[in-house]
Amino acid sequence: MPGPRGRNRVATPTDLVGLGLIGFATNCLMVVFNTSGIEKKDTDKLGGGWGLAHLSLGSMMVILGVSDYLTGPLGALSGYTGIALVFYGFFWIFLGGSLVRGYDLRPVGQVSIAYAIVDLWLLYESWKINQATGTFYSLTILLVVLTVVFIVLYAAVHGRPGLLKVNAVLLVILALLGFYIGFSLVTPGYTAF
Repeated sequence: MPGPRGRNRVATPTDLVGLGLIGFATNCLMVVFNTSGIEKKDTDKLGGGWGLAHLSLGSMMVILGVSDYLTGPLGALSGYTGIALVFYGFFWIFLGGSLVRGYDLRPVGQVSIAYAIVDLWLLYESWKINQATGTFYSLTILLVVLTVVFIVLYAAVHGRPGLLKVNAVLLVILALLGFYIGFSLVTPGYTAF
């Protein structure tokens, strides 16, 4: 049934990416809450129940990324944003699956190094977007912090569990940036810095 102006439009072009970033920010906060009570020597006590939340939000990011890529609501930029959402969604699915099954998190740490390396390419592409549009420097800052988070995660699950607290602080910063950028994309007429 058509909407009030004769069209049935479910989402604006930037809503898909905004929702993906809001999901990403929510995942970051869940990791903070998951690790906030963990002592430096008790990393095996990470709750498996949190994994289901990571799985569902990671799946949401993958679905939004694929739909963004296929529908192309942002033109040429949809390829970049769609691939990024799918890319990070798979990381959350991998982390969530590992937590649900109670697996050792060292493979997640090893995968995080690969994510940090690919993150450098996304960072470069983000910088090109900044130069072309003069906006979304906040996205570049988010990607820089995210690269550090991936590197610190590797060290945290490979014998330096005290770094989980450092990662928690960085993830709060990521969540704030993710919510800021995400809500700026779904708010008509507002552009993130």
